[in-house]
Order: sequence, then structure tokens, then C-alpha cells
Amino acid sequence: MQHSNKAQRPETKIFRGVGYLLLVTAAFCTMVPLLWLLTSSFKTANEIFAVPIQWLPSFPPRVAASPYIVEDAYPKIEKPERVDETLWTALQPELTQAIWTKAEAHIAANTQLSNYIPSQQLQTEMIEGLWQQFVTALPDEIWRGTETSIIAAIQDTIIPETVDSIWSSVYREVAFGTLQIEDLGFNRTPIEGVEWETLQETDARIRPSVDTQTVASLSYDFQDTDTLHIATTIPTPVPIDQIRRITLPIRGDASYHRLSLTVSVLQPAETLNIASNGVTYQPTRPFVLESALWKDTVWRLHGIPGELESSHITMLRTETDNTALSTIGVGPGSQLFLQLTIHQPPYLSIVWDKLTSNYRNLWKTVPYNRYFINSVFIATASTLLTLFFCSLGGYAFAKYQFRGQKILFGILLASMMVPFQVLLVPLFGLMYDMGWLNSYKAIIIPFSVGAFGVFLMRQFIVTIPSELIDAARIDGCSEFGIYYRIVLPIIKPALGALTIYSFLGSWNGYLWPLIILRDEAKYTLPIGLANLVGIYRQDYGMLMAGTLLSLMPIIILFLAMQREFVQGITLGGVKE
Repeated sequence: MQHSNKAQRPETKIFRGVGYLLLVTAAFCTMVPLLWLLTSSFKTANEIFAVPIQWLPSFPPRVAASPYIVEDAYPKIEKPERVDETLWTALQPELTQAIWTKAEAHIAANTQLSNYIPSQQLQTEMIEGLWQQFVTALPDEIWRGTETSIIAAIQDTIIPETVDSIWSSVYREVAFGTLQIEDLGFNRTPIEGVEWETLQETDARIRPSVDTQTVASLSYDFQDTDTLHIATTIPTPVPIDQIRRITLPIRGDASYHRLSLTVSVLQPAETLNIASNGVTYQPTRPFVLESALWKDTVWRLHGIPGELESSHITMLRTETDNTALSTIGVGPGSQLFLQLTIHQPPYLSIVWDKLTSNYRNLWKTVPYNRYFINSVFIATASTLLTLFFCSLGGYAFAKYQFRGQKILFGILLASMMVPFQVLLVPLFGLMYDMGWLNSYKAIIIPFSVGAFGVFLMRQFIVTIPSELIDAARIDGCSEFGIYYRIVLPIIKPALGALTIYSFLGSWNGYLWPLIILRDEAKYTLPIGLANLVGIYRQDYGMLMAGTLLSLMPIIILFLAMQREFVQGITLGGVKE
């Protein structure tokens, strides 16, 4: 007998080892989506959609000069398997030159791209990008032809749209658009003919553009300094105290350098006293050049920003010495002196800006705080009502004997098999007749009692000895007093489990609030975050960041009620 037990011990250890390994594997598979959510909240759009999959966010490049070329954006050109080695040796130089010739023609024809600084690195990256987009997918018949036919076929596959796409992924440059001034009456006036110029002897220059969208392009180098200034003087259509905001479209270079705008007032030349103090508006925070796309930078001088205008940069009025403006020409009439300052912060600050850009932009793009507060209010109110009514219903089914008790309880359990989609239309009609559309009442009250909650409470309350309740009645305790002083303290584990179930269901509710709510100010987190991804906007990075933040209340609630939740799960099934 002892020999048999000894023989079983290795098998038992192997079984346990395999079981532990399977548990660890299952836990890891469960954590993969959460880990992907966490890492994606720190990624840019290019990193999220990278092929092959990029699991971790990359660090931003150390950019000291702009424009610059993104290195290794595409793989190197390799010989296709269908091409002979001898043919490839002779074909590759002509092929790459033919690809660049066709791409260069498209670039020259596009006024938005023609104002660029040529370089050999740009040519190489463009050729490699176009090769990966088209040439690798060519059919085998093309490679069986002559060198002339192969080159002609490859040139025919290159279209302007793809050239523009490859260009935007490899070429980085700062550019400025047409400046606009908006008064307090919301009237916008575009300022044409703005001429930017550098204010100091630095390795920076402004290149005017003939493109209608681009007014000027900026080239700079931070080798000798970490700050550069460019400025312009423009006539103002309205007095400075009537300007609501100044809008300047900027195409960044994804360098994560910081740009600030300073606005000063210049009076007419005959009344300007250079030594006197003037009015200057300074920004409260800089604009980070984190994107390579066009974006409107809005600098607010007066007025209160709206709820969806949190991305606007507030300008503070200060009294400054106008001596620094003596070198700027002053034309007739009141004018504005605009100075743009581009600063290169330490690399650790650039890394921080890059990793937190999705979180910062989330608050600027949508009213996340309001969505969060709405969800907390709805989930909390719905959970409290569910705990109250379900515990009352469970107490009645467990400890009261009345006619039709089992039939009603059976109907209650059968209602759990009815999907919510079946009740959607009649429930919406009921809310419409009651006038509850676009209100929190329509989301909270219809789901304050659930069949599952009543069933769970009933199963727990059944375990309470009836003698304990009878003794309380003999002592003169009222029926509600018995429920409040005796039943509720005993069923705390069940209440903890139901709290998590109810809060989680209300917190993640999407379909019913989407149908009921019309006012964006009343949106919950699932609806607000879903609006980040649409036909004209796909902000998956901000969606990942917002979703990760929305998990915090659930995690905190689970950690706070973990013991009650585990007890509720283990003690739920009790036979009468």
C-alpha cells in the first residue's frame, strides 16, 4: 500500500505542475488585451497600425535640425524571387532611377510638396516606400519581360496619391498657414500677405510658398542654440481688447519641440514711444509640435473658452517694455507684433511629451471630465437602487409565504431568458410617453430592479435562520427594522457581489444610453469615447488612453470589495 502511494506521488506532482502551467498560460492570455491597451495608449497612430505589429511604443527621434527625413521608414530594396541575379544587377540602378523620376514629377506638380529641400536621403526613402507599396506586389508576367517593359510597367503603377502618402510618412518640416483673427462677435478675418522673418542670427530661414494652404516653410538648426525666434507685423482689423482669438494653422515636424506665440501692440509711428511700457500677451503653455499633420493652433486673448474649446491656449496680458520692438518697422495704423518662439527642451521632456500626448489630447478633444462624472453618477445611482430593491424583493421571496409565490418566482427567473434587444422598442416607447427622453431617469430607473439581483439576494436570505427573524418580531422590531438591522448585515457578501455586477453593467452600458441621450453634455464614457472613432476621425491612441482611464473605478471598486465578492460567489448556490 505504501509502495502504491509512493508511485502516485510523481504523477500527482506532474498533474499539479501541468495545472499550474495551464493556469499561468490562461492568466497571461487574459492579460494580453490589457497589456495591448496599456502600451497602445502611449503610441502614435503610425505605431498602432504598424506592420508587423509593434508591441511597445518607440522613443521619439532626437531632432536638432528641420526639415529632416524619417530614417528606415521602409525596408531596404531586395531582389524579387522571380528575377535572375544577373538581370537584377543590371536592372536595379535603372529601376530605382525610374521610380524616382516618376515620383519627382508628381512632387513637382503638387504645389503642397514642391517647396522642399532635396537630399539623397529623401530620394532613397521615397524609392524604398514606393517599392514596398507597388513593386513587391507586381504579377510574375511583368518580371518575365525586357528591361524596358519592366521599367515602364513599374512607372505606370506609381500614382500621385501614393507619392503623397509616402512623402507624408518620410518628410518632416514646419510650415505655417494663413493667419486668422476672430473678434468677440465671432467674426473671422484672414490676414493675407503675412511675411515671417527671423529676429536673430541663427541657422534658420523662412521660405515663402506658392501653395494656397502653406504661407511659409521653416528651416532651423539647434546646433548652436536651443531657442529661435521668428516674427511678423500685421495690421489688426479690430482693437486688441476686442480680439477673441488668433488662429494660426501649423504643420509640425513631429519633433516634439515647443512653440509659443507672443502678441504685442504697436501704435502709429508718430505716437509710439519706444521707451514706454506696452501691452503684451503671453501664452500660459506652449504648443507641442507632436504631429506631422496640419493643425490649427488657437491662441485665446479674451473671452471664456467653450466646453469643446479646451485645446485653445489662453493668453495672459502683461505690461512690458517695448524697447525690443524698436527694430520692427511700424506702418500706419495700429498693428500687432507676433513673435513665434521654438524651443528645444531636454530629451527627457520630449520623451514625456510623446508618451503622454494621447492623454493630454484626450482632455483637449472631448470633455472627458464631464463624461466621467456622468458615468459615475449614473452607475452609482443605478447600483444603489439595485441593491435596495433587489434585496427587498429577495427578502420577500425568501421569508414571506403568500399565494402564487413560486409562480411569481418562476416568472421572474424566466424573464432572465428574454434578451434586452426584444424589450428595446417598447421600452423606448414607454420612455417617450413619459417624457423621459434625454434624461438620466430613463437610464437609471428602468434597470433599478433586475431578475438576477432578486434571485441572488433570495438565495442568500434563504440561509438566514427563520428563528432569528421570529425572535426579532417577538422583541418588537418592525418588518423594515428586521430587514435593515438583521438581514442586510448578514448578506453583505451578496451585496458586495451584486454591487460589482450592477456597477460594471451600468458603467459599460452603451446601447441604451446611446438611444436615450441626445445632449452631448449628458453623454457617458462609452458614448463619448466611441465618438473618437468615426468616418472622419480615427483617434485610436486617445481611445486607448480613455478606455484605460475608465477601468480605474472598476479596479478600485473590485479591490475595495474583493472579499465580499469572493464570498458572494462561493456562497451563492444554496439548496433549500
